[in-house]
Amino acid sequence: MKPIPISAARRIAEDYGYDQVVIYGRKVGADPDPHGEHLTTYGVSAEHCAVAARMADVLKTFMGWKA
Repeated sequence: MKPIPISAARRIAEDYGYDQVVIYGRKVGADPDPHGEHLTTYGVSAEHCAVAARMADVLKTFMGWKA
């Protein structure tokens, strides 16, 4: 399991024509290690970045992540 770089989210935004992208990845179970969850966000401008970050915050709360 590797972190998903912002460049991957940017590539999706550019390739598919989106202003905001939120990528949520999971590797489930105790084996194999490492396992866990990862969120990456991207926005084409500061305003869009802020919206994507708020969407990610909702997902983090839903998933029970600690602040």
